[in-house]
Amino acid sequence: MMLSDNLSTRMTAILLAGLAIMLVIGAALLVWPQGGGEGGVRFYQLPRPSEAQAIVEAVEASSPATRAKVVRALDTGVIRATLETDLPRLPLRARAAGAGDRGYQAYRQALGDRELRIDIRRGGQLKAGALPGRAALRLSVRLADGKVLVLRRRAPETARLFFGRVSLAAAALLVVTLLMLALAVRQTTRPVGQLAQAVARFGDDLDAKALPLRGPRELRELSAAFNTLQGRIRDLMDERTRMLAAIAHDLRTYLTRLTLRAEFIADEAQRAKTGADLAEMSQLLDDTLLFARQDAGRGDGARAIEVRRELEALVALRREMGQTVAVAPGVAGVAWTSPLAFRRMIDNLIDNAIRYGGAVTLDARPLGGRVEIMVLDDGPGLPAEALKTLVAPFERGEASRNRRTGGAGLGLSIVQALASAQGGRLVLSNRPEGGLSAKIDLPAPLKPPA
Repeated sequence: MMLSDNLSTRMTAILLAGLAIMLVIGAALLVWPQGGGEGGVRFYQLPRPSEAQAIVEAVEASSPATRAKVVRALDTGVIRATLETDLPRLPLRARAAGAGDRGYQAYRQALGDRELRIDIRRGGQLKAGALPGRAALRLSVRLADGKVLVLRRRAPETARLFFGRVSLAAAALLVVTLLMLALAVRQTTRPVGQLAQAVARFGDDLDAKALPLRGPRELRELSAAFNTLQGRIRDLMDERTRMLAAIAHDLRTYLTRLTLRAEFIADEAQRAKTGADLAEMSQLLDDTLLFARQDAGRGDGARAIEVRRELEALVALRREMGQTVAVAPGVAGVAWTSPLAFRRMIDNLIDNAIRYGGAVTLDARPLGGRVEIMVLDDGPGLPAEALKTLVAPFERGEASRNRRTGGAGLGLSIVQALASAQGGRLVLSNRPEGGLSAKIDLPAPLKPPA
């Protein structure tokens, strides 16, 4: 699963991204040059022409005894000032600005006929106007006494502090903020995760416990609404089962009467047909009631069973009935399920396979923490669109409603309901070599049976 699919990860990423943007903006405001006006401190910039003129004139006006102190006083800001005996060597990857560079004439005009040199980054240029631009590296001006005043740009004290101790403080703040965010996000998203798990459990078991009311008010209200919905759905399913049971009970009374009266039909052929129809109606009632009960999600009585032993017992009974059913070699696996539900699922799948495919093969294999049981037939298979709807109630692969040619269409629905109640699922697919494959995926026990 991708990290972006996790709610807590998304919230944490958004908050951290906001904090990172705030830190970047703060750093940019601290170290980025200000506008082109005459006021404000400019980081990583040489002095303006007017400022350079004032500095040079102040140094020249000072006496030889105090000149070093004046230069030292000028050396405390964002410009580094030093006195040299001659023009310094041109740095690597730099060039001297000339009359063809924009902004050079402003310095020439401000500094008069003094010898000067502006070192700029190779490939860069001076800006026209008040600011020299960030490409300017160093300004060297020869004073009246022959000494050279060199003005270099440098990071101001505030910037050095920011990237020094302030960086450590920011890192500590980031760690504390991250811990607080993790705690806050966990407290917020944990009830949401519990709600999602409760919904998933409720899909498999209608008797799942109610969700505890925890977290913020909105999440508590959502959990309470889900608990109410869960109770209503459970009541509706139970009411449906009770209603179907009552209908089945009453209909059986009438079916019993009709069966007794059918014995008085003089025509033997009509009496046999009537008895067969009544038997089919009784079987349909049994299937409908079983489907209603199992579809409600009751999965009681689960235990560890040996799949091979159960399949061999079912095959033995089928062979006594003259049916062609076999167990594939190498069948293995232990499933955690109700034995009664397991037998009913396999029986229904065998009935379908024999009805449509003739010969049937049973196979099983363990797959990690699951067990896959397969009922394979040699029939014609089914169209792809029919495989998607065949497990729905009263859906059949054969169009008629004659039970002799396909039953009432509840067999696979019962298998699907039973498999879901046992924590598994039913998957139908066409076999490449021909025929239909019905696979039941069931959980395996945490510990193998003793």
